[in-house]
Amino acid sequence: MTNKEYQEIIEKKYGRPLKEIMYELCVVRDVVPTEGANELGVPKSTFLAWRNKFRFGPLQRKADFAEKIRDKQIRKYKQELQDTEFERDFLYKEERSIRGFKEVMERFLELEKYKSVLNDPDASDYLFITMRIATIEQMLNYLTQYEQGRLHEAFDKEYEYLRMIANKEI
Repeated sequence: MTNKEYQEIIEKKYGRPLKEIMYELCVVRDVVPTEGANELGVPKSTFLAWRNKFRFGPLQRKADFAEKIRDKQIRKYKQELQDTEFERDFLYKEERSIRGFKEVMERFLELEKYKSVLNDPDASDYLFITMRIATIEQMLNYLTQYEQGRLHEAFDKEYEYLRMIANKEI
């Protein structure tokens, strides 16, 4: 029998489209191919072909989810950068100060976000751009905490937490 013939039998038996049946098995119940094939009464190769067709395999689902997240992030960056003038003057260019450093890093953050918007979403360097964005954002967060006089407190809390973990392991 062909996969199409099996599909007709399964859809008639369950009274639903094959995609819904496969979704139930692969996504909701997360059955292994052998179990799913046995339950439907089809060859494992047919089950795998259907699972691949509908992108219900575990790696396919993860890839599709990652793509959705990436696309959402790119849309967010486009919105954030909509009115950004990249050629504007630096206010603290001549200063060698924390506020001058912070201004430059904020501008680097804009550039990295702009790179992510310009790049092909499938480009392998998207991951590296994302890591640079996260690193710059965290560094700017530390600078803000420092300016507010809270960075030492955050350090002390983190150190205390790690000491508690270390003492539990001993």
